Amino acid sequence: MTREQKRKIESFLALGLSGLAALFGLFWLVFILGDVLVHGIGALSLDLFFKDPVPAGQTGGGLRNAFVGQLMITFSATLIGVPVGVLGGTFLAEYARGTKTARVISVLSDIMVSVPSIVIGAFVYAVLVRPLHHFSGWAGAVALAVIMIPVVLRTTEDMLSLVPWTIREAAFALGAPYYKVIIQVVYRGAATGILTGVLLSMARVAGETAPLLFTSFNNSFFSTDMKGPVASLTVTIFQYAMGPYQDWHSQAWAASFMITLFILALTALGRLLLKWRYGR
Repeated sequence: MTREQKRKIESFLALGLSGLAALFGLFWLVFILGDVLVHGIGALSLDLFFKDPVPAGQTGGGLRNAFVGQLMITFSATLIGVPVGVLGGTFLAEYARGTKTARVISVLSDIMVSVPSIVIGAFVYAVLVRPLHHFSGWAGAVALAVIMIPVVLRTTEDMLSLVPWTIREAAFALGAPYYKVIIQVVYRGAATGILTGVLLSMARVAGETAPLLFTSFNNSFFSTDMKGPVASLTVTIFQYAMGPYQDWHSQAWAASFMITLFILALTALGRLLLKWRYGR
């Protein structure tokens, strides 16, 4: 057997094993999504969105409190995390480019992306919940914001770094100060990429349960008071899935379907924006 034939055989084996591994992962992805789709669509109803939960053991009711609470917590987390992430990425890409400080912060951000969310939930519990002696929606928003910040920061840094330096120099030549160059020139060139990072960070936190168990806890009643416990879809799904009632299980499937649909929509929108802006 010649060396060339041996290389071809090794290449074929490696390609075959890689393909089998990809098919194995794809099978479970389709299986999980299909299971959520089949059970979730069958449990959808208008009552799920417009009625609050009924006492345990009774049939009917909905998850209006959980939908509203999830939106409030996610929106508040976005208001907290996105500005911090964008400003941090701007500092790394514009003011600290190439410095040791920027490299250290970038590495720490990459580490933070991989940190288990339950660790962040425990941290926010120790910092905000325990000293104040009660759970709150704001604590849940802070926990999700901490998860969002490194994602937005790294995406902003990468997108701003893609803007050619010559464009900045052209703006400097016209007499524009640096902050106006960043706001009116650099941000416009990287706006699509930054928006994509924001959408992906929202998709990242939309399905988190562990941080909210430690922070916002849950609420069986409708409440918009972020200073107290607030219901959320993810925690409600966890509690209903562990419950003994079939009606709870059906509502948990429907809520899982809605969260899955929301995350898929955000991810697809982010990918489409990236392809539209940078595909060429």
